[in-house]
Amino acid sequence: MQSYNLIEFEEFVKANSEEEYKSFHSRLTRSNYPINGIRIPILRKYAKDLVKSADVRDFLTQKSTCYEQCMLKGLLITHLKFDDTQFFQLLEDFIKEIDDWALTDVVCSGIHRKDAVYEGKIKEYAKKDNVWFARWGIVAVMTNFYDKDDVIYEVVENLIAKDYYVDMALAWLIQVLVVKNREVAIRLMQGNEVSQVVKKYAVRKIKDSFRISKQDKDYFAQLALKI
Repeated sequence: MQSYNLIEFEEFVKANSEEEYKSFHSRLTRSNYPINGIRIPILRKYAKDLVKSADVRDFLTQKSTCYEQCMLKGLLITHLKFDDTQFFQLLEDFIKEIDDWALTDVVCSGIHRKDAVYEGKIKEYAKKDNVWFARWGIVAVMTNFYDKDDVIYEVVENLIAKDYYVDMALAWLIQVLVVKNREVAIRLMQGNEVSQVVKKYAVRKIKDSFRISKQDKDYFAQLALKI
């Protein structure tokens, strides 16, 4: 299998960049990476096809020079079959390159693992003061462990990173839990595990959700008034 290289990646970028989407996405992110404007579904399909046709191991070790390269590396990791030592080394190297919420959320939500090893890792990530490791831990909970109360509480209670993107991830987690684990959502809104700011963000997210009934939207808004 031929090794995938940066020349091929640059050709892919030229063929799939959209100036209008670049302008749109640049307004959504504060990433310091140059943005070319390639839509996420295109990157997802490309990653899925690429792992079948090329050896991408060298590409994964290259330092990212643009937003799409970083995103593609993360998406490739979600498709490749590694032993846990290789997988978590690549994953942690990728997270260290992250500087944006979408790089975190798109890749993290593509990893579907409910095993004890991944559970232990996300608990470890949640304890780091790096914002993107902490956000990863939260997004991994809502993707894979939303039905495990002990994992939710351990991750939430051990967060030390203080940042808007951590708070927003917690608010998003509560919104998801309203649908998938309502009793834990209520406890988080009533308890001291998350800040008042997070609870207010959570109410906004709950109000914006199409999956949550008006009755529950009103109920959680009332909970927020009692805070």
